[in-house]
Amino acid sequence: MQERTYKRVGSNVWQHTSFRLVCATHRDLRGDVATGRFRGDFFHRIASRICYLPPLRERREDVLPLARHFLQQLRSDDPPLEIDAAVAGFLVNRDYPGNVRELKQLVGRIGDRHVGRGPITAGDIPEDERPRCEGAADLAADLADLGPALSSTVSFDDVVMAALDRGVGLREIGRAAADAAIRLAIASEHGNLQRAAKRLGVTDRALQLRRAQSGE
Repeated sequence: MQERTYKRVGSNVWQHTSFRLVCATHRDLRGDVATGRFRGDFFHRIASRICYLPPLRERREDVLPLARHFLQQLRSDDPPLEIDAAVAGFLVNRDYPGNVRELKQLVGRIGDRHVGRGPITAGDIPEDERPRCEGAADLAADLADLGPALSSTVSFDDVVMAALDRGVGLREIGRAAADAAIRLAIASEHGNLQRAAKRLGVTDRALQLRRAQSGE
């Protein structure tokens, strides 16, 4: 590889070639070299340039632009379909072990379920993808489903009363309302945590800590 030469099977004549070698791995090869699990001389021959592509969980701001791109590939609607705040929040906060491929598959399933020219809504999310929550988490989902503004038929008082009827206490109601506000702010700012924090009136660090405590 280093000299860009090779011998054909059964031949003793060295052949010269010009090629570009591209390698991909999910392993930490530097760490493997240090522990002896990967040959150091081979690593230094192939690692002339290294490009690290972070997983989606480390670049949530890319989720919605990618989702809109995949949706436009799937459906040639003009103008392109909008994604409402509840679905945007769901997409941004969902985990993607399969990274971009998994996001593309999910958007494809959502797009296949959608009918008409209206925005993508929570009803378009496949049932097996919808969160299964109870208590305060249910209240947070109810609040998020209200969207950026309360409708004329469902009031904030109605949602809180329903929570009280389910036995949800004051602390849980406050936490659920805060979680819903964070989710909606992040969705409305298309995953940009800095702008979402400014909109919520908190620091970037405080928002990151809150999301970490919530397991998001």
